[in-house]
Amino acid sequence: MKCIVLAGGKGDRLWPLSRKSYPKQFIKLQKNHSMFQETIGRNLPFCDEYVVVTNKEYRYIVENQLSVFQGLTHSSILEETGRKTTAAIVLACMQFPLSEIVLVVPTDQLVEGEEYKDAILRAKELSKEGCLVTLGMDIEEPEERFGYLHCQGEDVLKFTEKPDRQRATAYLASGEYLVNSGVFMFQVGIMMQELKKYSPELEQACRNAYRKKKHSKNSILYTEDVLMKIPAVAIEKSVFENTARAKVVHCGFRWKDIGSLEDLKATELQAADSGRQILYQCEETEVINQCSRSTVVANGLQGIMVVNTPDAVYVGQKGKSEALKSIIQENPQMSTFVESNRLVYRAWGNYELLVDDPSYRIKKVWMHPGKTIYAHSHRYRSEHWSVVTGTARIELDGIGGTYEMGDVINVGQGMVHQVSNIGMAPLVIIEVSVGENVTEDDIISAESRDLNETDLGYCLEPYVKLQPAFKDYLWGGRRLKEIYGKRCDYDTIAESWELSAHAEGQSTVASGWHKGMLFGEYLEKIGRESLGWKCQSLVNFPILIKFIDAKEPLSVQVHPDDEYALEMENEYGKNEMWYVLDAEPGAFIYCGFKKHVSKEEVEGRIRENTVTEILNKVPVAPGDVYFISAGTVHAIGSGILICEIQQSSACTYRMYDYGRKDRFGNYRELHVQKALDVMDCRPYVPQKFEAGVEKWEHYESRLLCCCKYFISTHYHIIGEMELAATEESFISIVCIKGNGRLGLKDGEAEEMNFQAGESMFLPKSEKIYRIAGECEVIVTRV
Repeated sequence: MKCIVLAGGKGDRLWPLSRKSYPKQFIKLQKNHSMFQETIGRNLPFCDEYVVVTNKEYRYIVENQLSVFQGLTHSSILEETGRKTTAAIVLACMQFPLSEIVLVVPTDQLVEGEEYKDAILRAKELSKEGCLVTLGMDIEEPEERFGYLHCQGEDVLKFTEKPDRQRATAYLASGEYLVNSGVFMFQVGIMMQELKKYSPELEQACRNAYRKKKHSKNSILYTEDVLMKIPAVAIEKSVFENTARAKVVHCGFRWKDIGSLEDLKATELQAADSGRQILYQCEETEVINQCSRSTVVANGLQGIMVVNTPDAVYVGQKGKSEALKSIIQENPQMSTFVESNRLVYRAWGNYELLVDDPSYRIKKVWMHPGKTIYAHSHRYRSEHWSVVTGTARIELDGIGGTYEMGDVINVGQGMVHQVSNIGMAPLVIIEVSVGENVTEDDIISAESRDLNETDLGYCLEPYVKLQPAFKDYLWGGRRLKEIYGKRCDYDTIAESWELSAHAEGQSTVASGWHKGMLFGEYLEKIGRESLGWKCQSLVNFPILIKFIDAKEPLSVQVHPDDEYALEMENEYGKNEMWYVLDAEPGAFIYCGFKKHVSKEEVEGRIRENTVTEILNKVPVAPGDVYFISAGTVHAIGSGILICEIQQSSACTYRMYDYGRKDRFGNYRELHVQKALDVMDCRPYVPQKFEAGVEKWEHYESRLLCCCKYFISTHYHIIGEMELAATEESFISIVCIKGNGRLGLKDGEAEEMNFQAGESMFLPKSEKIYRIAGECEVIVTRV
């Protein structure tokens, strides 16, 4: 199950603890962790992947707070502006298969109790039945800020969003209503179907926005101009108030929505130092002191809330903090203190502003291991650094040196400087800036790059095992589960992407130091150099390897070449090789046209459902190999299990799909015009690639494919063989039968056991590897 984590916000509800740059879900409330972190941890037993939907400005806070979870598979959707929950949820859903069950959770709630597990499991049962599920809570007191559910058992009779106090009181008295917690669960396809049914314009706006998404490392960015075309509507309004599929799970766990300063009494939020707050003859008074350098003394107060932070203080009557939003709007002079606090997060770590004077600033800079503050200079100020803890590599005008605790570095005005944490522990530097302009405006960027693990001198693991990304297209079957033991929540698996850094479905590192990391992020960590010199000129990781289980025939389709794909789709084209692992009697593929055809004829035959009559129908058997070049119209028939090695591209133009509908009653999208643009109309003679088998003492080898994109070789091992790596390329090993062990010839690394269906990635090196066992593997390089 996937988890969509809603982590937006404006930061005005819990001011001055929260700020626009640091909203309430990120404040350390309970036992020195935030509500955001508590939300992630609470759902670890149920979810195997997290998608955090947040504002672009919070991306570094999210990365920082997620770093405490080892082996967590996660990505982010970054919004330049918020458009309420329908847009946030639907844009996240669109990257998952339609049958995927997702749990949607807000991050401004506190939850306690074993009953939470029971509620999630029951919600999952209902979701599998095609229901849209929400968790409902008992009404403790009537409040206008909540949505309410009129229920009869698990049936939701009516959603009412934020009623007035009189109606909320009547709901409490009736005993037939629950509070909507904002926690939802459903199948992606059911949600998309209901959204299209009840809010078709909103559904189309989301689809249009999804096509304009921008990929950035481990995240997807939606720009403001794209998002503003989506109506800002809550998911309750767009779907749940209309659908007949809504169900509620009545929950018995302790639940608190943190919406005001008064709600903090339900948390374990403590003062920075409990000895620095003194209440003398006070009644019903709360003091929160988050400043370790000051003491708060409250004398003779009654019904008062006091919140002290390093740069702002709030004092108000208890129960009146909801007025903060109006106070902030009516007093623009507060903007400096509303926008941000003294702790600022960056990709490399954070800094705390200790002293802020017009002519000088003092900061405490905290850097993660392996991170770099990129090269830059300052026109109007000089900087003076003192290393407090850790080990830094600092370059000053291109001259580098290593600095440790106690070292002092002077950075002159105009001097280009770059700082990297090359140690295994955080790097802390006290920075004093002096000059005419000491603000963040005086930064002139210079050419630089992040240091990877190789640059930092870390010992690179010789191999890692990968966990695939799964796809459950309507034509898939169960053989990947039955033959290879693939595990996922889908009833059927159409494809498992064994080696993939593609944004549409990344593999996950399943072993070693980087376990749980998406493959693309792992590649960034180890550095582009680790792919080999042949890959240095390529923008993206070059290949994608997958298993395909075609229980039913795939659509008739074609892939563009690099030139067309780069111009039209902003990614590479797609040439691919098929190795047939298994085939039922009579199984076949379609591959190229029997005769020369015109585009008009093909288009007409698509309309008449006769396009397959002009395609070559080629019988296949286990061990067959076919290379499908870009432009060749093709289709995999039913009853075939294939290992496909291809360029890393998702450019597929579907031209005919047998008139099929998916389980939600929708026809799959066709791309007829683009297919006509790129297809090769000439006669095609299918050629099975048949290279000779070379026999050795303990293994046999057979070349499967040698093209400009990749080289693949099949090995049948009975005993032991050596595999030599080079500086040219990384190596991919996919086991298709049996089991074995992968190790180094010199025995320097611990051996890795593997079995049929598993994939390993080996960074470039000049090492000699040893594969032992009784197995068949496909080895691929570029």
